[in-house]
Amino acid sequence: MTGWIHIKDDPFSHYRVKPGEQQWPPRFNKFILKLQDSTNEVAFVDARRLARIRLVDHADGYDLRNVSPLKENGPDPVQEPPTLEWLKTRLSARKVPVKAWLLDQSAIAGIGNWVAYVTPVE
Repeated sequence: MTGWIHIKDDPFSHYRVKPGEQQWPPRFNKFILKLQDSTNEVAFVDARRLARIRLVDHADGYDLRNVSPLKENGPDPVQEPPTLEWLKTRLSARKVPVKAWLLDQSAIAGIGNWVAYVTPVE
C-alpha cells in the first residue's frame, strides 16, 4: 500500500524520479542499509508511514515463512497453487464477502486490492 525500496545511484529504483533529480538520502527514508563489502546503500522510504519492515536474524537455510508474521499468512498462490477442492472447502466455510476473504492474508497470501477486484452483480 505504501513505501518502497530505493537503491543509491539507481535511477530506476523509483518510479517517479526524473533524470538529474535523484537525491541521497531520499526524502522520507526510514532507514538506510549499508551493504557489506560494497559502497552501495539501500533505503526504505515511506512518506505515509504505514509500511513496516521486520529484520529477522536466522541461520542459513532457515525458512522465513516459519517466523511471525509470515507464519500467520495463508498459502502463497504462486508457490502453492490452490486446488479447486481447497477453494470450494474454504469458500463454503467463509462468513464474509468473497473480496474480503481474498484480501485476508491469512486466507491466501499476497492478493491485493487490484487482484481481488470483483465485478458487481447487477
